[in-house]
Amino acid sequence: MKVCIPIEFAPHGGGFYFLQALVAYFESIGWQVSNRLSDKYDVLFTNHWMVSRREILEAVRHNPRLRIVQRIDGAAQDYGREDDADVRQRAVNMLADLTIFQSAYCRFSTREKFPVIVQDGPIIHNPVDVERFTPEGPRHSFPQKKMVASSSWSVNPLKGAAQVYAVAKANPEVGFVLAGNYPDAPELDNLHVPGVLDHEELASVLRSCDTLLTFSQNEACPNHVLEALASGLPVLYTDSGAMGEVIGEAGLPVTVEDFEKKLEALLADKNEYSRRARQRSLQHFHPEIIFPQYVQHIQKTLESPPHIPVIWRLLVAWTDWGVQKVNWLFSGIRFHTLRLPGKKR
Repeated sequence: MKVCIPIEFAPHGGGFYFLQALVAYFESIGWQVSNRLSDKYDVLFTNHWMVSRREILEAVRHNPRLRIVQRIDGAAQDYGREDDADVRQRAVNMLADLTIFQSAYCRFSTREKFPVIVQDGPIIHNPVDVERFTPEGPRHSFPQKKMVASSSWSVNPLKGAAQVYAVAKANPEVGFVLAGNYPDAPELDNLHVPGVLDHEELASVLRSCDTLLTFSQNEACPNHVLEALASGLPVLYTDSGAMGEVIGEAGLPVTVEDFEKKLEALLADKNEYSRRARQRSLQHFHPEIIFPQYVQHIQKTLESPPHIPVIWRLLVAWTDWGVQKVNWLFSGIRFHTLRLPGKKR
């Protein structure tokens, strides 16, 4: 079995962490993984809009019988994006043989709230590294007795940084650790901003705190929440997106106004909430639970006829190639025509 994932991985971001872990799992079970479209392979794997329709059609020209798997992160519009990302992922989904959603909310947001994805498919939550993110291990020391963590790599306003700042300002006796990108964090004595951390440092910071606070909206399956749960941290969260679906009984919904009350409720039963958090990560988001589901659905897809018959898919792929060549040819003609010297009189 050989899988192509033609995506250049970045050092940070939940989607890239997932892909790196997925590649490692595929290789651990003997599957080969390539990132070159021109290779020979059985499956092309794409993450939402990261691989374009044109690249997928190129893959089809190289491997007519391949199966196309698209993992859906959510609707770009739901994250406040105003570019053509949803148009691009819809175009890819029209060709996909298997569509995987990260949560029930992810399916709702892309098929009903914003009708972007045309094909249905299984829900498979994201995994979390339960061996790195644990309640046991090195810890940091902070001056405040009550410590709250927040984590975000993105500076998207929908991640809720402004609300975290407001809560920190209103609760000076509580310490807040902001791990990630918080360039506009105010200068407060109870605000600790270590910046972007590697996984080991982030795990250490999380287990040093009492709870994770997140006001992030419209999340499909938030990795920062999974990492907190695995670290034994209950979560105070804004009731939006897949938060309740992911957190379950391991946290409480919160607003800026009732933060103090909800924090005290968690701390009053901290051991039980912490047990629930760790247990939920092990029972629902363990890599050995999540990744075999990917393998199962991919194998089932390979055993089924392609979504679009091979002959029609090839026709589309080569027609697209022909259109590209014609456009290139005519653009060249126009360029040279513009450079022709004028006639002498």
